[in-house]
This record gives sequence, structure tokens and C-alpha cells, in this order.
Amino acid sequence: MGLSLSNRQLFLFGLVVIIAGAVFGGVSLTYPFGRDQAIYAYAGKLLLEGKMNYLHVFDLKPPGIHFLFAFIQFVSGESMLNARIFDIAWQVITGFVLFLISIRLTKQKYLSLLSSLIYLFLYYRQDYWHTLQADGSLNLLFALVILLLLSSYEQHSFVKIFFAGVLFALALIFKYTIISFVPLLFLVFLLDRKSLFSIRVKNAVIFTFGLMITGGAMVLFYYFSGALSAFWDIQFTQTPLYTKIAYETETKGYIASQLVKLFTYSVYSPLIVLSVFAFLFVSFRKKFEFPNLLLFIWIFSSLFSLIIQWKFYYYHFLVIIPALSAGAVFALSKIKDILKNRNILYMFFVAAFSAGLFVFAVKPYLSGYPLLISYLSGNEDLESAYIKNGFTADSVFMIGKTLKAAEIVKNETNIDDGIFVWGFDPLIYYLSGRKCVSRFIYNFPLLWKGENSSFKREFLNEIERKNPKLIIVASNDPLYFISGYDEDSKKLIKRFPEFDSFLSSKYEFLDIAGDYEVYELKKW
Repeated sequence: MGLSLSNRQLFLFGLVVIIAGAVFGGVSLTYPFGRDQAIYAYAGKLLLEGKMNYLHVFDLKPPGIHFLFAFIQFVSGESMLNARIFDIAWQVITGFVLFLISIRLTKQKYLSLLSSLIYLFLYYRQDYWHTLQADGSLNLLFALVILLLLSSYEQHSFVKIFFAGVLFALALIFKYTIISFVPLLFLVFLLDRKSLFSIRVKNAVIFTFGLMITGGAMVLFYYFSGALSAFWDIQFTQTPLYTKIAYETETKGYIASQLVKLFTYSVYSPLIVLSVFAFLFVSFRKKFEFPNLLLFIWIFSSLFSLIIQWKFYYYHFLVIIPALSAGAVFALSKIKDILKNRNILYMFFVAAFSAGLFVFAVKPYLSGYPLLISYLSGNEDLESAYIKNGFTADSVFMIGKTLKAAEIVKNETNIDDGIFVWGFDPLIYYLSGRKCVSRFIYNFPLLWKGENSSFKREFLNEIERKNPKLIIVASNDPLYFISGYDEDSKKLIKRFPEFDSFLSSKYEFLDIAGDYEVYELKKW
């Protein structure tokens, strides 16, 4: 490592990271699920019941996040609060791994701790919708890949490189866009002059072997479960269609402005500037050792993963935080080398950077902590806290309305009754504990621009055969970036006349809950 830490020191630094995770992550305890987390939780629940994602749940996200939510529910049950607690533990471990990475890069233990604090601070400044997402969940796996590769550089080990390949494959099934890391890693392997050329080649081969073994095992798993065809269709046919819609609905001005903001005046800009400084410093000094290059390709591939999506949702930024945190701390260590004996000036620089970042990024916490304190003191119950936190600024999603709809569903159905929500709110299934009668747990694949006649036939066959006890029709949920249409779900029924006819002929109005109209199967 270059800087050895005793078990006592590891424990104490780990304790600091745990405390930081509790302090920063505590605000998320009053966060409900958004629609995305509801999809993952519902898919995870069915996985635990032996029903495969994609075959039984249509979702565009890669499978990693579904399996993670299945694991969360396996260890903690179906609970939004428990899932948030799990996320805090997951991110604390990520923060500690980041500390171990920074130790290897900087050889400075206290400065390395700063990378963990920056990571946790920036992660939990995101709200309920943008935490517990695939982009943030893969950070632990990706960080472990970096740690194993650094450890193998210090004391060469094909075993560590193999498991780095395994872990990267697991990270990849959370987000395919991080794939640019692989060719860059192969290049860095080949440039590592510390090793014989034959060893460099073997390193690349062993990493690839770990990657392919894991990927192959996943393919076989889906093949023998009968879900490979559905998986392949959704991930590599339907997802590009959705992406095309998203590209068409974005404007060049929006994309350009987001890129300018990212690199110049976003909360991530100081980290990027420091990382660029570190790269220039290393280039000028010609310090092209494997650890330094590994850090920079981690940063580059993370930024590429964000930018290539062009959508710039807040949770897409989560993947860049650990790499940039390590990059910034690495840069600070080089600034210390430049300043040498000017310790007071260096400490002032680090303090000014940390304080500036804190002031710039602290605003979301200012509203989160009062509600958390109110909940912990017993002045606010969890449902009330969820309602206060769980909404979008345009009121397209408000969990208070979802809770009312789920309550109606629970009161009007038995646990074995199937239901269907015509809209985009799978949280109703999760909160009510009722199953969707179709794998289409939201309606957009049945409507978005492009050929979807086979989906419509499949859906109609399912719904006519199963006759759900209730059908819930959503309104005020236009999602132009997903469907390509400006209409909300209630109006979009007219674009699907077969379903409109089925609903009007076999169902009658029962109740209304905010933006949700509830229809009950006629008894005659």
C-alpha cells in the first residue's frame, strides 16, 4: 500500500465513514419510493417468487437493479424505510472502499478520508427520486473493481484481476454505458511498464475471462429460466426505441447547456477542475504509472457514461461522484507536493475548497433535516413525511395521491385479486400488495411511437383472460420524454381503442383518488 494502516486505524476511519453516512444519509429515511424504485421493488418481489424480470415485468433498466431490490427485500422485507436503511449501509461501504482507493493513490490517510465524505455528501443531496437508483448502486461494484486492480498492482495477483472482471460484469448489468472502461483498461494494462509484456497481456485476458464468465452465467440463467428472448428484446430492441424517443424530444440547446453547466458551474465542476489539474500534473511530470492512469480512465468512463445518455436526469450524475471524489483528492495531494513546506497555505486551500463545496451543495439538506428531526422526535409520522417529500415540482407525481389509490385498492380487493394501472405508477402495486395482471406494469410500451402491435395483442389477451378486479386510470401524468406524446394517460386511452372498448364495456366507475379514477369489473 505504501502507507500501512493498523487494524485500529482502519476501525477508526471506518467509524468516521459510518458516522458520515448516518449524518448525510439520515435525510433519506423520510424518502418514499418514486416510480423508478417502485418498478425495481415490484420486479424484485416477483424474482423472489420465481418470476423472471422482462418475462413477467416489462422494464427498460438492466437487470442488476432488479436483483439488488430482490436482495433488499429478502433481507429486510417489503418496506420503503428498510430499503433506505439498506441504501445507507451500501453507500457507507462504497465510501469506505473509496477511502481505501484514495489511500493507495495519495498515501495520505486524512486527505483520503475527504474523498469518502465528499462522496456521501454529494450522493445524499439528491432527493427521493434520485437515490436508490441503478446509477448510484453500481458505484460500490465499480469502486471494488478499482480497489482490486490497485491492490494487484502493488502485489500482482491474477486472482484479484479475475474477480475485478467478475465485479465489473456485475456493475455492467446495472448500467451498460460504463462499458468504455474496458477498452481503456486494456490499454492501461498494455502500457504498464512495471510488468513483462506477457504479464500485461495475461492481465487483460484474465480480466476478460472474469467478465465473460459472469456474463455467460447470466445469459445461461435467463436461457434456462425461459426469459432470454424477452430480456434480449427489451434490452436491445425496445430500449433503443425508447432512447430514440428521448433523443428526439431533447433539444440541442438543452444538451449544450447541460454540458456547459456540468463543466463550469455545477456542484461537480470543482471536482472536474481538480481532476483535470491532476491529469495535467501527471502528464507534465510524466508519472504514467498504472494507478494514476487507472484513476483517469475511471473518471473518463464515468463521465462518458453520463454524457452519452444525453438526458442528464439528476440520478445519472451519481456514477461520476466516486471517481471525481478520488480525482479531486488525488489533485489535492499533488498540490501539497507543489506547496511542500507551506503547510498553512495548503491547509487553507483544502479548507476553502471543502467549505466552498459544502456551501454550494448544502441547500437540499436544509429542508431535509427539519423533517427528519420532526419524524425522529415523533412529531411527524412516516406517511406524513413521505407525502411532504414525495412529489415532483410539476405535480405529475404526488405520493399522497398514490397512497389514496393504493388504499382504495386494498379496501376493494382481496390479496389474490389482480389489478391493472393504466398509467405510470407501479407504486400502487407495491403499496397495495396486489399483482398486475400483465407484465406491462406501465402503459408507455403500448403507446410509444414505433411498432408495438405485438405488445398490444399480448396485453389484450392477458387482460381479457384475467379480467382484473380493478382498473385504475391515471390522469395528469404526461411524460413526453418517454412516450413522445403530450397527452396524459386518460387521453392516451383513445390511442388504444381496443382497450378503451374493453374498459367501457366491462367496467364501471367506482371511486376517485386525486389523479386516479378507479373502475370495478361489472358483476353482470
